[in-house]
Amino acid sequence: MVSAGFAAFEITWRADVFADAPQASSATAFGTEGINFKARKPRNSEEWERALQTLTCEVPQWPELTDLEGA
Repeated sequence: MVSAGFAAFEITWRADVFADAPQASSATAFGTEGINFKARKPRNSEEWERALQTLTCEVPQWPELTDLEGA
């Protein structure tokens, strides 16, 4: 059985879709963008295992709650 996930993922389009919205500054402050993407499920367990070995995901460090008190 193949686990849930994608063997291929690509962002095909990206834009600032909130530029003219009433809350555009809020969207900009959070880095909000509109995207289109395409993805493909693995065909079999072997392809899934190969895909897992190439995955990278950098998670930014969130500031400590004490760091937000002065904001």
